[in-house]
Amino acid sequence: MAVNSLSLCARITLDLHSLNNEGTEGNQQQTRMVQIIDQRGRRAVVNGISGDMFKHILVEHLVPLLDATGQPLSPGARAHDADRINALNEAFVEFCEKEQDFTADGKKKRRKATESEILARMLQECSLTDIAGALVTRGRSVGRKSVVEFGWVVGLPEDGAGQPLTTTEQYFHVKYAPEGRGAAAGDDTVAGRQAIFHRPASSGVYALICNLDLYRIGLNDITRQYGVDGAGRRARGQALIHSLAATLLKPTGAQRNTQNPHIVACEGVVAVSSVSLPAPTVSPLNDSYRQEIEAVAAALNGIAKDGITVRRFEGLAEGVKVLSDVAASLEVAGA
Repeated sequence: MAVNSLSLCARITLDLHSLNNEGTEGNQQQTRMVQIIDQRGRRAVVNGISGDMFKHILVEHLVPLLDATGQPLSPGARAHDADRINALNEAFVEFCEKEQDFTADGKKKRRKATESEILARMLQECSLTDIAGALVTRGRSVGRKSVVEFGWVVGLPEDGAGQPLTTTEQYFHVKYAPEGRGAAAGDDTVAGRQAIFHRPASSGVYALICNLDLYRIGLNDITRQYGVDGAGRRARGQALIHSLAATLLKPTGAQRNTQNPHIVACEGVVAVSSVSLPAPTVSPLNDSYRQEIEAVAAALNGIAKDGITVRRFEGLAEGVKVLSDVAASLEVAGA
């Protein structure tokens, strides 16, 4: 049975990471802090990693996986340019901006490409643009909405006993500069010879939610017709699920050169929908998120029999195995 959507809800314990920062004030780097409402209805301020960062991490894993399966990549996507099909691609720019010959009903007509024709070319020429989305603004706006959706990955504020589950501290660092800095900052003093700075490190239990609308892979959002054949959509879907597993294994955010996160634990649930009803998500900020997802799935299966399947996992290896199994047996809509 074809898979329409997949959701991943997980608690992942990361220690001593600095994956997402706001910026720098003076010589002090600032981590991202966000306000949330916890499961008891209380406001809390916790460390967070933006969904943008996690989508960036997923795309970094996805590009080589798509390439390995022979799926087309635009020059910009191959170079990991965030503009994807728009970047380094003069032929595509000309297709969007200039008049050219189109044939319909045996008659040739010279005109500019329509929005649906531009979107069809985006799907066919760049599998990464198909999955991760892009906005074309060449004389008009044509958007490809991402198939992948991440929420903020946010720390749990405290456990049932009121003890904090996520903390951030600033640590003192020194970058030794053997020459060239003395005249600017103190000549022969310690401060003059060495660059000092403060960098954050966060540790905690983080709530992660992600949704994959697999049925939209290769689907032209304007004509509602698939512009990629079934084999191509299946290969892209499998690469996407594999990249989600790789994101759990290696969250390639900021400061990994010296603050590679310690991944201590990972637990969660994967829900798969084979009907138009969505694969359910419940935030792992809620202690009973897995029971809630299973209850929602049971309710949805009352509407569409066997439409939703749910699998729990208790560790990173088990979670990767669950995603790998889904990818191996993946069937796509309309194939």
